[in-house]
Amino acid sequence: MKKLGLLLVTAVVAAAFVSCDDNDSPKVTTEETLSGFYTINGGNKSGKIPASMTAYDFATGASTDPMQCAFQNANGIALGDGAQQVLIYGSKMYIAMYSSNLIWVVEPNTLKIIGSISPEGDAKSPRYLVAKNGKVYCSMYTGYVSEIDTTALAITRNVKVGPNPDQMALRNNDIVVACSDGQNSKGNATGGVKYGNCCISIVNLESFTESRIQDLDKVLNPTDAASNGKDCFVVCKGDYYDPTKPNTVVKVVGSDVQKVCLGTNIAVDGNNLYVIYAQNGDDGTHYTYKVYDTTTLKEKGTIADQTSTADAKIDAPNGVFVDPVSGDIVMLSYTLDAAGKAQYREPSYANVYDKAGNFKKRVDCGVGARGVTFVHKTISK
Repeated sequence: MKKLGLLLVTAVVAAAFVSCDDNDSPKVTTEETLSGFYTINGGNKSGKIPASMTAYDFATGASTDPMQCAFQNANGIALGDGAQQVLIYGSKMYIAMYSSNLIWVVEPNTLKIIGSISPEGDAKSPRYLVAKNGKVYCSMYTGYVSEIDTTALAITRNVKVGPNPDQMALRNNDIVVACSDGQNSKGNATGGVKYGNCCISIVNLESFTESRIQDLDKVLNPTDAASNGKDCFVVCKGDYYDPTKPNTVVKVVGSDVQKVCLGTNIAVDGNNLYVIYAQNGDDGTHYTYKVYDTTTLKEKGTIADQTSTADAKIDAPNGVFVDPVSGDIVMLSYTLDAAGKAQYREPSYANVYDKAGNFKKRVDCGVGARGVTFVHKTISK
């Protein structure tokens, strides 16, 4: 894709008579929705493979070479280290870079740099992003959530949350923050208890104050969060090396949680909760891909058909994402070697399915694909 950020898809969605000239000849206006997606690829630190972004165009099927970076192609400079998440809000795209301690701000379609934000003080190491009411909020791995003014591109407020906050999700006027205490994964702190201070922090946007759900029997090593704006879910990864404490999905209900199911990766769209369960140490035999109702929490079906072709199958899942416009489902995966081991230093891939779960396409991505961000733009012609 050379220096283009994203080649956008065109599909006519509406046509209407808008006026007539002096000869009563109707003038027709058509609206076209342009769309595609980016994957954010974390790279591999031990393999000295840098982070990158892959751009994919639904209409043409064109995508960035998996060994290139769409951001670098557009700007002539490296993306940086520790890419975590991409968020589009308004006319800007925000890219959280954990190791580089940087948030890039770019134009969503071209990826051209608008500016950047370098956190200072105690709140550093950007992880994940949400946005509401004209503000962007970023979890900082040092234990804060920061508020960003989207005009000044500056951090205006910080609030202390639990240790090592990761993904966040909006629940009405609150931000639900999964705080893993991941730097205490071996029990070297808090009296030798693994993840001893982990919690779900709830930040009220009006007061910008925090409350916590902290109960190791219910909330152990929370890392992922997703919501439809009202119903909010968190993945608690448990203890990776203790099968009695598996990956579990909980629903945040008031100031408590309710267990939903076993799960490793989640996405929410409308009243559907999409759950991949791929427990650490499993060889893939017991992986599941299910859909639940966000209200009743009952199982509704399977996320996608993985049997139609060889490419339809997911090898080593690393995320599930839903296009809010088309309903298309994208699942990320690592590739496997001949022995069936996940390859963390090789390009990964994204499988695209329609909303009914039918396989559409496999897209090669950069090393360590971990997030998908959909791009939509409606124009009149």
